[in-house]
Amino acid sequence: MDEKICVSLGGISAVECMRWASLLPLVELRLDMMQFSPENIELFALQCHQWVATCREGKYSERERTVQLSAAIRAGATYVDIEHESTETYRKPLIELAQRLGTQVIISCHDFEKTPELSVLNDIIAQSREKGADWVKLAVTANTVADAARVMSLYEHHDRLIAFAMGDTGKITRIAAPLLGAPFTFACIDEARITAPGQLTEAQMKIVFQLLK
Repeated sequence: MDEKICVSLGGISAVECMRWASLLPLVELRLDMMQFSPENIELFALQCHQWVATCREGKYSERERTVQLSAAIRAGATYVDIEHESTETYRKPLIELAQRLGTQVIISCHDFEKTPELSVLNDIIAQSREKGADWVKLAVTANTVADAARVMSLYEHHDRLIAFAMGDTGKITRIAAPLLGAPFTFACIDEARITAPGQLTEAQMKIVFQLLK
């Protein structure tokens, strides 16, 4: 199950980032949490087995994010993560480039406060497919066990889905996601470098999957 654990890399040096990439079967490069030039991205790609290129809004302008993600796609990223709420002028050229070069597109939607109702989640999935998603990623926040159950129920009706809930209550959904149909789940290097609420470390995730076997 190691290949089902995608380890998010962010907030570390380029050298350390590349070292982890060479050791792990699947990683996410959080470009928004790094200082990576296009040349750094090319070097990083040479170390990787499979990887997800992500650059969240905030640190960089839309133009800078486009440059970084375009460089990642050209370097051979396995997946590129593009936000559901992003503008068409940002999203469309990246999706067209990804489709031309064989990078799979993840359209992602995050809610850091709650888990929306099923009708809303279903609408987001449908809209993401229309926008060109190969995979739809839903990362919401579970405030109750019912929230977590609602997220997991999505796998019964949708394929090519990466859905889980953030926060302590949502930890079980991170474990369940690859068992229900997601290609992978996200983890962090260690507890000091968590990139999202409720993330388990790679070591913790490995132990859980070994126990489940």
